[in-house]
Amino acid sequence: MAIITRFALLGALLIAFSSLSLAQGSEIAIKVTGSSITNSLLRQLADASAYSLEASEVGSARGIDLFCNGDFDLATSTREMTEAEATICDANEVIFSQLLLGHQLVAFAAHLDAPDTCLTASNLDDLFKPTASHQLKDWSFAGDEHTELPLTIILPAQDNIAYGILDSQVVGDGLRLDGAALSADAVGETAGALALRLWSPELTEDATTKLLQLRDASSGQCFSPSVAAVENGQYLAAQSHYVYLNRARLDASEYLLRFLEFVVEPGNARLVAAAGINPPSDSIYALNADLLADAEAMPLFSGDESAYRIPPALTGTVRIVGAANAYQPLNSTGEQLTSSHPQLQMEYHLAGSQAGIADLCAGAAELAMLDSELPTDACADAGVSALPLPVGAQATILLGNAGDGFSACLTSEQIAAIWRAESAGSLEEWAGLGEEFPQRPLTLFGLRSLDAHTDILLGAAGEPVPPVRRDTEQDHDANYRAAAVANVPGALTYMTWAEYEAVLTSEQANILAVAVDSGAGCISPSLASISDGTYALARPASLLVSEAALADVNVQSLLWSLYGDDNWTQVAGDGFIGLSALDLPALRRDLQMAFRSAEEADSESDATEEADSE
Repeated sequence: MAIITRFALLGALLIAFSSLSLAQGSEIAIKVTGSSITNSLLRQLADASAYSLEASEVGSARGIDLFCNGDFDLATSTREMTEAEATICDANEVIFSQLLLGHQLVAFAAHLDAPDTCLTASNLDDLFKPTASHQLKDWSFAGDEHTELPLTIILPAQDNIAYGILDSQVVGDGLRLDGAALSADAVGETAGALALRLWSPELTEDATTKLLQLRDASSGQCFSPSVAAVENGQYLAAQSHYVYLNRARLDASEYLLRFLEFVVEPGNARLVAAAGINPPSDSIYALNADLLADAEAMPLFSGDESAYRIPPALTGTVRIVGAANAYQPLNSTGEQLTSSHPQLQMEYHLAGSQAGIADLCAGAAELAMLDSELPTDACADAGVSALPLPVGAQATILLGNAGDGFSACLTSEQIAAIWRAESAGSLEEWAGLGEEFPQRPLTLFGLRSLDAHTDILLGAAGEPVPPVRRDTEQDHDANYRAAAVANVPGALTYMTWAEYEAVLTSEQANILAVAVDSGAGCISPSLASISDGTYALARPASLLVSEAALADVNVQSLLWSLYGDDNWTQVAGDGFIGLSALDLPALRRDLQMAFRSAEEADSESDATEEADSE
């Protein structure tokens, strides 16, 4: 409650201080424009360090626009600069850096009797959108067994930061209108209560209150509110605060430099916390200091696709080795790149993960494609550093008739026996799998034989992957196949995860996703079980890149293209899940940092060789 009160007071003071410039040193006052909340934080830091600010509160978008016209030292924002905005800065020759100052997070505090549910984006819409007013009155969204538990929503005032953050996350204008007029602290005294709170490390669970987690859509995992989760893109009910600095003005002003050095000093994190904003992580503080000190680090490390420019002419060869799991997206990306750069070639040698890692460690390749967990120290014995990169996983979903209890869970061996070509004409009834199955016709609705998801289906029982049987009903429409299975007892079909989600959206009745037992019990398909590898009908894919190769513009261009927004839409269309468009900005930011580190290491190595030769 102290945090909410602090922000209410800050909001009330913003107008009074919006045009105030400290008299002391006014002739060199630092000119700031943008977000009122972030400006307030900078003011408190300036007050604590006796620096003078001349600030205007015009909002993030207008502030960035003015900044890119070259009129201000700093712009503040509650979001990252967009590609279009960066283009304006480029056009006006405004070279800038981005510093991350901190985060504000929304927490969902519930009475102890509430179920330990993990809230999804859909749950947040259903719970808090304006049309939910007087409609959703119980905890049935967490399961039918909770329909008797009344739901009491406790919302802060509309001018509260937590209210604004959640409003930006859910559909509609504003939040539901029937929120209880109770203090957020009353959640522990009200059965079935769910309160919207502004999070800080001091907001913890107690004997009467629990904090609900949010589900990350890309990984399917659940996360509690934390700075780390926000910076990893795993907790989206948050607002981050950025400051953009004009490099030319920084070079011309020792005063501005000293103030920003104070801002990025980790020892001053307590001042950020005192302003009601959670300080960033130590790694972000270190990154801020590097960006401030190094003019060559510009343009900023950003998640925007415009932050890295692929050179107009690429020549040479990128050698790619390993397993075939990531071949499809990498080859597609490579073909697009080589079509516009004819002097660039992609050379593939697919001999499995272990052979690929060996080639990478020996310096015989730049990238290795893997089909297992990312080994961060795979080349340690060879003295070679490598960067692991995720691609995701393809998964095959086996769909059965909901009335067939005998097919609710099948072993990997049983699945292979059902679908392999040698079973055609011989395995036509379920009883052929064993005495525990009934004398019922086995009706299969299949796909074309040359399909990655067919290989996954048949490969779960081990290598080599047998050909698929062709005596099946065949149709490429997943909705049709699902409807057929629903209407035919003893039927099976299979499809991609995306197709399965589309079938669920169509509300097709009488179907069941078959669980798979590969030796560790029956595991049903889900984003979580596919991502963590426990679901057997999944094929993980990842990359391992030699850190030395990260200094090569050909490798940089390939990776940057692979993780582009438009390209990743195609990757997702090929059935890869586990990495979503929401993950790409953070991944691209990490790539830029890796590129820069590799280039610096390469320059140091060249300098050492030159010195030795002299």
